[in-house]
Amino acid sequence: MSDTEELMQLVTRERQYRVRHEDAKLAAQYWPDAAVETSWQRGGVQSFVAHAPAEMDTGLPIITRVCGPVVHQRSATRAYIEVPTISNYWERLHGKEVVLTEYMRLLDRAEKRDGIWKLAGMLSIYESDSLAPAIPGTALTIDPEALKGLRHPYRFLAYTRLEAGGQISQELLGIDQPDALAAAYQEAEAWAKAGA
Repeated sequence: MSDTEELMQLVTRERQYRVRHEDAKLAAQYWPDAAVETSWQRGGVQSFVAHAPAEMDTGLPIITRVCGPVVHQRSATRAYIEVPTISNYWERLHGKEVVLTEYMRLLDRAEKRDGIWKLAGMLSIYESDSLAPAIPGTALTIDPEALKGLRHPYRFLAYTRLEAGGQISQELLGIDQPDALAAAYQEAEAWAKAGA
């Protein structure tokens, strides 16, 4: 396989193993010193693999679909990859089963060490989300006042997380922050170009 094909397979496998809770296989997609930033944690890969937000019911399904990854290889040993994803999370809200749909873009960094590509980092970028009852005909009422102050790219993710007793930052990287978004891409570009 070419580097591009390997990198596309790498990021697709990572998502597949994550939603299937195949933790050993998920960990194997990352270098041990990788950094991961999501809506619920920021730190080393050890804080991500085999973990989830405390308020999340891991017994309910998560379905993620990966759209075509875009590979930006800037040196023989480094690349960053944009991975558009659509994830459906089945959750309980106000005693009802709901489906949260999250549109996200992952900004992955991959590094080749000793001839092997693995992930050196992952950054979540929030684009939009929606919320609907899982069972058609079920009434789902949300007070619009409860959404005030929640940022549009992930307002329903934030709402369901808070309603479940959890926490979420209002400083997550989203498409409503063009300057911060541009800076993240500039950092990824510089990092990739700094490879051997």
